[in-house]
Amino acid sequence: MASAPLFGGLRQETGFRLGSSWSLTQTAFVLGAGLGLLILVQYSLAAAGGLLAVSVPVIGLWVLPFGSARRTVAARVAWRTRAWWAAYRNTDAYAAAPLAPIDRGMDLPGVLGPLLLLDAEDGRGGRQALIYNRATGIVSAILRVAPVGIALADQVEANSWVANYGGMLADLGYKSFVDAIMFVTETSPTGGVNLRSYTQSRIATDAPAVCRDTLTELVPRGASTTADVSATVTINFDPSQMTPVPTDLSDAVTEVVRWLPTFESALSNAGAPVLARATPGWLIRRVRACFDPAIRTDITGDEVESADEIDEVASWRDAGPLRSERSDDVYWTDSGYHASWCFEAPPSGTFRQTVLMPMLTPGPYYRRFALVYRPYSGEQAAKVVEDEVTSGRLRAIWARQTKKDETERDRRDRAKAAQAAKEESLGAGVGRLTAYVTTTVRRRENLDAACANVEQRISTSKLRFRRASGAQEAVFAVSLPLGVDPTKSLSRRASDRWDG
Repeated sequence: MASAPLFGGLRQETGFRLGSSWSLTQTAFVLGAGLGLLILVQYSLAAAGGLLAVSVPVIGLWVLPFGSARRTVAARVAWRTRAWWAAYRNTDAYAAAPLAPIDRGMDLPGVLGPLLLLDAEDGRGGRQALIYNRATGIVSAILRVAPVGIALADQVEANSWVANYGGMLADLGYKSFVDAIMFVTETSPTGGVNLRSYTQSRIATDAPAVCRDTLTELVPRGASTTADVSATVTINFDPSQMTPVPTDLSDAVTEVVRWLPTFESALSNAGAPVLARATPGWLIRRVRACFDPAIRTDITGDEVESADEIDEVASWRDAGPLRSERSDDVYWTDSGYHASWCFEAPPSGTFRQTVLMPMLTPGPYYRRFALVYRPYSGEQAAKVVEDEVTSGRLRAIWARQTKKDETERDRRDRAKAAQAAKEESLGAGVGRLTAYVTTTVRRRENLDAACANVEQRISTSKLRFRRASGAQEAVFAVSLPLGVDPTKSLSRRASDRWDG
């Protein structure tokens, strides 16, 4: 009988550093200051004292990070100053007036402003939605998927899906035009609205009275236990890495549509068959429901999903909120209050393929979980894992030279780096992984309970997240299935990006 495999190779890219949260630049600065001090002591105590007087406050203010955000004192002061200035000038508030003297164009608030919705042919006689980021040149395609789930699946079949999923991620390293891939799962209690409409629309008129009465009685009883669960996969394409490079946006869209069947087939083999490609109307309604949860059941029900006439009157600006404001820990838009978290670290030990189940299963409050994977190219992957192995050896040598005992965590990290290099040489993919969680409630007094529910699920899954303090509106936006990825950059210089 097959057993579920164990995983545990996830680790943060560290490089050679002295502190657990120091970057390579910070480590080099501290080592350079220390080496310069040792050299000056041999020639002039006054010069050494001057260097010490300058380097200590510089290192304390601009070099050494602290806290979960890993920011220096100067970085924290700059962060708080920018946030205060934005709040003082009211630049982080948004309101859509019914009569505006200046045309707002097709922009959404905040980091979603550069996004442009494209209505493209899907090559099958239908239409599909694509997102073009005018700041980065990225074109994103959204696929609606229906993961089979592994809770009741045969273990052999589940292991096959996991293996195919790993193969799909590894194959991304040989598709340089794929900038990132995002998996987004939304769960929301429906109060039985979808269940009632689904059941009542399917009761035959000539059905026996006892059957109709039974269904009419049972459906309301399940209202508190029904949930709306939707999953999407967003693929970010970088036209500047395509061969040949597209000459305009139309050529880029054609190339994106041409590659989508490959990803649809790979997702199906990984246990997540594609239901459909997101249409403009479907995407507008879903994004709008995230900003205004009061209308979620009105615009995302089964009877609405098939209403083509709604797609004809909806525009991209309809996806955004009518009004939004924020504080350090809360972001509120229209009828919703939102709280978001950022991924900090994976489980420290081994884990099974069910590690994300607590984050994905429905609960009493709306929750959106976004997992973002950015692959390294095949050439970069080999260099990254070898550099990590070399850095681990250098840290071990440094510990011996400074008479410092190597911690068990450092030894395990070196073992993980060596294992990653071995797996990469056998064909495994290497990439950077991050995640975001957002919960939404309609009443402010329920937000604390919703946050406690999310944090309890985080602890159960053994993942490490931190509250996105001071950046709630940005993290809310990047957790949407629209392809915004802040781990790379939110904009590029015109000379660096493909511009259709």
